[in-house]
Amino acid sequence: MELFKNVQNGFIEMIFGPRWTYIATVRTFLQNFLAITLADNNWADVISMAASELLENAVKYASDEGTKICVEHRKEENKLYLVVENFTYQENIAILRSEIDKINSGDPTEVYLKKMQEAALRTDGGSQLGLARIRYESNADISMSVEGDLVKVTVIFDLK
Repeated sequence: MELFKNVQNGFIEMIFGPRWTYIATVRTFLQNFLAITLADNNWADVISMAASELLENAVKYASDEGTKICVEHRKEENKLYLVVENFTYQENIAILRSEIDKINSGDPTEVYLKKMQEAALRTDGGSQLGLARIRYESNADISMSVEGDLVKVTVIFDLK
């Protein structure tokens, strides 16, 4: 990690081992941090929910130690960038890429309703609703990038 002067933007970065027990604590911390940074409890709730969903995926599908979350509020753009990184297997990366393509393929409400219908018919105990929920509740841009077995999911919230 590199320290830098940034008097305009709120910024936080955390790295921890892939442990379920940390997710609720990180969510609570982010919610409080964002409520102060953004002075908006509604956005703080939505963004901390999104972070929690991404962290759950990162921990569930991790192939190695290290889960990283970065949050940056860019005041001049009136946007907030949420980035979660973790190591995973190539099969998981392919599934994630497919899910992100699906949820970005249409109207957020329609995609979320379709994913809810699919989840109701599943018998494996999974739902795969997290990314669709994030997009539905926030209309955020969701993307991913990959370097080897390191996957980075980026969610950009337009706070306007």
